[in-house]
Amino acid sequence: MKSLRYLNSVLTVIAVLLSLNLWTMWTMSPSAPSMATQAHAQEGLANAGAQRAQMIDLLRQQVKATDEMTSLLKSGKVKVIVEGK
Repeated sequence: MKSLRYLNSVLTVIAVLLSLNLWTMWTMSPSAPSMATQAHAQEGLANAGAQRAQMIDLLRQQVKATDEMTSLLKSGKVKVIVEGK
């Protein structure tokens, strides 16, 4: 019986806290940062194609730079000097 009373009191406290949370979310007006976040999310969705094209261009540049570095290393023109302290 004692555990049942404890369980009921814990559940009551949880219900009260959830009710307060719901009340604060209902009464709180939307703040400016959340509106800015929503606008940014909508902009991101609208420009998804442009973002993907930009990512593809950046990847092509990275592949080109990697190919140039690989060809330089394969040419044997690179000299490495290691100095000990």
